[in-house]
Amino acid sequence: MNISLLQFPNKSHRKSVLIPDHNANLAELLGIIFGDGAIGNPWQVVISLNSILDRKYASYVTQLFNGLFGITCAVRKRPNQNTLVVVCSSTTIVDYLIEKGATRGNKLKQNLDIPSWIKNDNNFLKFFIRGLVDTDGCIYLHRHFIKQNYYVNIGLCFTNFSTDIITSVDIFLKQNGIKSHVADKGRRIYLYTEESVKKYLDIFGSSNPRIYEKYTDWKNKKITGGV
Repeated sequence: MNISLLQFPNKSHRKSVLIPDHNANLAELLGIIFGDGAIGNPWQVVISLNSILDRKYASYVTQLFNGLFGITCAVRKRPNQNTLVVVCSSTTIVDYLIEKGATRGNKLKQNLDIPSWIKNDNNFLKFFIRGLVDTDGCIYLHRHFIKQNYYVNIGLCFTNFSTDIITSVDIFLKQNGIKSHVADKGRRIYLYTEESVKKYLDIFGSSNPRIYEKYTDWKNKKITGGV
C-alpha cells in the first residue's frame, strides 16, 4: 500500500465504474461510510482512519471499493496527524451512494438512520453493523476489584451520535441474543462481558484486524495468566 501526503484534486470528472446491485459488501461499505466516512463534495468519498491502528484495515477498505466499483482508491496520510484517508474519487459513485442512503455534509446534524434496504434484510444488516463497529467501535479492557480480587475483563464499545442508529443497532444485537447496554445519552453501546463480545464476533465478525488482534491478545493472556 503506497501512502502519500494528502492532496485533493481541484475538479471532478466522470469515469467508467461498475454499479453493483444490493449485496453484503455494499451494506458493509455503507456502514463504514456511516462510521468514519464523509462526502464533502460532489465527487469524493473520504474514509478517515487511524494511521497506526488501522493501516491494515485501510487496505481492506480500498479492496472493498475496488471489488464493488472497479475503481482504485488513493490512501494518503494527513500531514502532522495520525490520520489515514482512503479517497475514492468518482461523481458517479458519490451519486450512487447518496441514492443508497449515504449523505452529504455534516452527519452529526442529520441524525441518520440505517437505510431501509439494509434494515429490512438481516444479512445486509449484519454486514452494515460490522462496518459501523469496525470504524466507530473498539475492544477494550476494564479492570476492577471484587472482594479484594483483581479482574481484567474484555468489553466492546460502539459510538455513534445518531440516536436512531444506536437504537436500531441495540435492537438487532438483542434480537441476536447479545446483551447490549446503551449509555452516554444514547450515544454509545457497550458489551460488558466476554460472552457478549465473543457472541458478537461469532455472529457479526470483523474485517478490521485491530478488533480481532485485541481480542486474541486478551484471550491468549487470559489462558497463560497474563491478565
